[in-house]
Order: sequence, then structure tokens, then C-alpha cells
Amino acid sequence: EEPPEPKLKLLYFNIPAKGEPIRWLCAHAGLPLEDYRFANFEEFAAMKKSGELRFGQVPALVVDGGTQIVQTAAILRYLARLKPSSGLYPNDALEASLVDALMDQVADAFTGV
Repeated sequence: EEPPEPKLKLLYFNIPAKGEPIRWLCAHAGLPLEDYRFANFEEFAAMKKSGELRFGQVPALVVDGGTQIVQTAAILRYLARLKPSSGLYPNDALEASLVDALMDQVADAFTGV
């Protein structure tokens, strides 16, 4: 059974980068997403300075107008769990750990050595 769909709002820059996998997953899974893109860097900086962004980071996913989730992999895992019928994230804990390991490996590949 699918959980009820929350209202989802992505906060990110007007570039693909780390926001794009989130946009793709929502499109693939049929999850409605408000795709908010900062008008400029100054808007982002002001939100960061005000403390409006959790850990001062984006991408950030605002759920139901309140809770903010940051970190691309955490956002992707959350979204995939919202749509079990999509097959994007396993229910089985062992299978899920293999998906998690792959996602973490991809993240490691993009970090400096």
C-alpha cells in the first residue's frame, strides 16, 4: 500500500547538478514536486544566513511545508520509499543495504580524495 503523498518542494539552484536526480525520481515515480529554483546566489545566501536552510545546505526537500530533508541520497531514499510500487527502493533490509551501498559509492566518487 502506498503512503499518502505529501506536498513536496525542492529548493535548489537553476542548474541540474545534485537537484537533477531528485527531479528525475519524482518524474519517474509520478510524485508531484514543486521545483523552486533560486533567482540568484544572493537569494540562497540570504536563506542560508537566516537559518532557513537546514545545515545551510541545498538541495533541500520541504515536506508538507515544514520538515526539511537535506543530502541528495537521503532525499532520494525518502522519495523512493513513498512509492513502493515504483520498485526504486527495496522493502527487504538486506536488499536495501545493497542499494544504500551503491548510492554511497556514487557519492564517494564525487568527493575529493
